[in-house]
Amino acid sequence: MTGIIACSCICSADQERTSTEISIALDPATPTVDQEFFITGTLYTSEGDPLGNKWVILESTAAGATPGKFQYLKVTRTELDGSFSFYRPAASPPEDLKVVFKGLYGYAGSESEVVSAKK
Repeated sequence: MTGIIACSCICSADQERTSTEISIALDPATPTVDQEFFITGTLYTSEGDPLGNKWVILESTAAGATPGKFQYLKVTRTELDGSFSFYRPAASPPEDLKVVFKGLYGYAGSESEVVSAKK
């Protein structure tokens, strides 16, 4: 007797993901050459709920780089209130910066606006 076994499985669920947003600011707002500064902001859902304990990435285009071509610079975790902070030393070059959240489980990825420092 020959038996045929049919099997069906769902390999990936097409699950809806909550959209996210990232605020970004420089402190001080317009750092000068040879001045240290911080990049601060908050990761939150589109409904305004903060997303704590999530990885966010700081990306940069340094002076002389291809315009619009961002490269990994640093990574940090958000605080419970969704806030984050990155430090840039006085020796950092003029650069454009943005913060990226790649997404995780039920949350979609997002990117902040681009801010310019020391330009």
